[in-house]
Amino acid sequence: MVSSACNKVVKEGKRYRGLNPWQQDDYQMLMFLSKGENAINGFRNHDLRKWLYRESEQSGKDQQKKYSGRTTRRIKMLRAHGLIRKVPRANRYVLTEKGQKFSCSLMTASALDIIKHLRKWRHEKHA
Repeated sequence: MVSSACNKVVKEGKRYRGLNPWQQDDYQMLMFLSKGENAINGFRNHDLRKWLYRESEQSGKDQQKKYSGRTTRRIKMLRAHGLIRKVPRANRYVLTEKGQKFSCSLMTASALDIIKHLRKWRHEKHA
């Protein structure tokens, strides 16, 4: 399940890179997708852009266009991997069932990794 989204995929002759959940940019994007409000209402390019590039609100028009283009390419990649789908007749995207399972798996793995590090730290502190 997780490995399929981590491999490159070719859709309509275009190659899309695989996701790397442990890379900061991809991790932040997947954290955004796992937010409950996005599962209910979906999200727009603007919503994801605000999450990824927090400074984009203060940046100039040229910078905002650059961030918008980057976000569009990320959305295309997520669609190519089947993690999100476009809502018909709306500029919104929602998680697919595969996307829900993927983000849930990622959050679980991330939480377990944090717990493992906390236990190790506690053990070292008291040793």
